[in-house]
Amino acid sequence: MRQRSCNVSTGRVIRKGIYPYRNGAGRGDAMELHCPNCHSTDLKKVSLAYQEGLSRLNTRTRIRGVVVGSDGPDLVVGRATTKGTQQTDISRALTPPKKWSYRKLFGWSILVFVSVGWIVFYVNTITKNSSTVSSMPLTIYSVLSAGVFILLWVLFWRHNSSYQTQYAQWNRAFICERCGTVSQHDFPSTSLS
Repeated sequence: MRQRSCNVSTGRVIRKGIYPYRNGAGRGDAMELHCPNCHSTDLKKVSLAYQEGLSRLNTRTRIRGVVVGSDGPDLVVGRATTKGTQQTDISRALTPPKKWSYRKLFGWSILVFVSVGWIVFYVNTITKNSSTVSSMPLTIYSVLSAGVFILLWVLFWRHNSSYQTQYAQWNRAFICERCGTVSQHDFPSTSLS
């Protein structure tokens, strides 16, 4: 007697000439990712491990009471709000790369330039007993400050230009739940046609 092919889960017969195929984990097959250190398959995506170790806190507290002191009884009422984040050590180690803010660079640079410039101007005025704003120490300080600002701007630009690559690497990384090794895994592109 001839045996017919059928779908095991539903028991329906598969028609002749149709060949179902499966192509990787996107089609329901198991993913074969192994840790390069211990060869375990207990891998977790780094972004998931980071989110699991991060929790946000938002609590409110109220206090009411009666206090008796030397001036007599008094009523005490208070309210407090606590906000913050709590993060595990593994989540802190798996933090995604961040872009550096040009706005913060500009703001801190202005603050430091004005503060230190004022100190240089003040010391120069006290030591020379002059009221002129233009002086050699202030000019040297201004030129050096401009140079440091340009250097910092270039460092920020270089860091932020590599941000997309760093984030893509972080997003492809997996952590082994057995030994803690972080590894990169590339997936072959599959066609849906």
